[in-house]
Amino acid sequence: MNILLIIAIVLAGGTILIDHKVHHLPQWLAIVLYTGAVALFVIGMILARKGGA
Repeated sequence: MNILLIIAIVLAGGTILIDHKVHHLPQWLAIVLYTGAVALFVIGMILARKGGA
């Protein structure tokens, strides 16, 4: 599995877990973190398809 995919999954899961169980995140921060996770996921899928890293 591509390292970017792993980071994306951990970032998205961590954002959801912290927001729901530990401490409510400000909406703007949750949106930025989750958008970053989606971007990393897409980039990781593109690199995996091309056979890179």
